[in-house]
Amino acid sequence: MSDGILTESGRLRDKFLPAVYFDSSVLIDYWMTEGLETDRPEEPFREILDECEAERLHIMRRILKSDKRIRQVIEIRGKILFGESKVTVVISPVSLLELMEWNAEAAFKDIASEASGAMAIQRRSKKEIGDYLKRLLELKSDEVEKQKGKKRERTTGLEWIMSDTWLNRSFAECHGLQGLLQADIINFRLTIDQSWQEPSAYAYLQLGISDIIHVLIAQHLGCEYFASFDSDFMRVKDIIKKENGMTLLSSPEEILGIL
Repeated sequence: MSDGILTESGRLRDKFLPAVYFDSSVLIDYWMTEGLETDRPEEPFREILDECEAERLHIMRRILKSDKRIRQVIEIRGKILFGESKVTVVISPVSLLELMEWNAEAAFKDIASEASGAMAIQRRSKKEIGDYLKRLLELKSDEVEKQKGKKRERTTGLEWIMSDTWLNRSFAECHGLQGLLQADIINFRLTIDQSWQEPSAYAYLQLGISDIIHVLIAQHLGCEYFASFDSDFMRVKDIIKKENGMTLLSSPEEILGIL
């Protein structure tokens, strides 16, 4: 069932326990620190970077790594990637979809800021960014139609933009998602009766629906720990422990403590 990861009921098999569930807030930080493990990560790109660009990249990475939280997430990545973790780190399709949403917006803003200035694009709302991304898809569809039957001579600018804003699965799994166990959600139910039980307390305390679903999925998988950097979870920490049987990890230090 699910490539030997899950039991028929949808729980992680015993060999993957104990496990910690990463919600999207932790997953995004984990994703962003990919490549920061080495002192000179620009070396593989030396042939396509001039000396100034390479130096700029090196300086910016040094600045990022001076941030305590980033250093700790890099340490988390290191423990997971080098097999030093004592627990299995799990993500779900919900975490993955939220990463895709974040990446599309962040990558588009990064590209657009080079064309129009950072201040202009950073002020755009998520809905406005969504409209821009929809336009990209329309342009891509038109380009594919026009190129039918023609010999491809190079990668187009539009293809480069799409490759940056739309995650490639094989690349993602070999890089940003490396070391994480991706678990399917099977035999998961959320009934009306269940909604009137502990999830109602989460809703009452203003936890968003996606956050509630993350908690319920982590419990369904059999995780012992639930990791999130979203401060909203601090309000429901005791409920997560009492009703869902999971310990909330809300900081890099706490995650490192169980790894």
